[in-house]
Amino acid sequence: MQAILDCCRNCGLLLDKVECGMTEISLFPLPLVLFPGGQLDLQIFEVRYLDMVRQCMKENAGFGVVMIEEGEQVVKAGQHLPSISHYGTYCTIVDFDQRPNGMLGISVAGQVKFVIRDQHEGPNRLMIADVEFLELEDKAPVPERHEHLADLLGSLVEHEAVRHRNLQIDYAEARDVSARLTELLPCPNRYKQRLLEMRDPLARLGELEKLIERLQDSKH
Repeated sequence: MQAILDCCRNCGLLLDKVECGMTEISLFPLPLVLFPGGQLDLQIFEVRYLDMVRQCMKENAGFGVVMIEEGEQVVKAGQHLPSISHYGTYCTIVDFDQRPNGMLGISVAGQVKFVIRDQHEGPNRLMIADVEFLELEDKAPVPERHEHLADLLGSLVEHEAVRHRNLQIDYAEARDVSARLTELLPCPNRYKQRLLEMRDPLARLGELEKLIERLQDSKH
């Protein structure tokens, strides 16, 4: 619990709510899965998210990234809000700029996982949730039998589409390797979501091992 409190204190969350096990955060549904320690660049143009970002920066707070299970990311008038997963990652804004197209761009960093206990619709159709923050996963070294997964991750990080992120990765640590590999591998979001919801990074590495074997078999 202390690790969660330290993380939330750094993220500007209200600790009295966190200590009670729940806190209210804004949600940003996306067609992707982000882990703690991950980074994401977003282009903000909807009014609800512009207001959310403004409020987050004013209060030195963050928001929750959750995977869309069904529905659209951009909601038009008369459309239902998307169905979302119940597990997500609380993120903080680490940088922002104005894009060449004039829109606001932000960079966010994943901090801690959460599970949604209740949700409702706020102003401008912004999704709001009462969430319970989850304990940080235990650190564990990458077992020798899975070291080739760290090598694979290193190769993916050198790809030109990823290199610009300047990801800080401990290739000897199972949490880092399993999370970043899950984010970068070409597999369905629902599969990535299942791996996000796992609490054991060593078990996640085992699942990734099976996935890579299936991907290799499909090429033959």
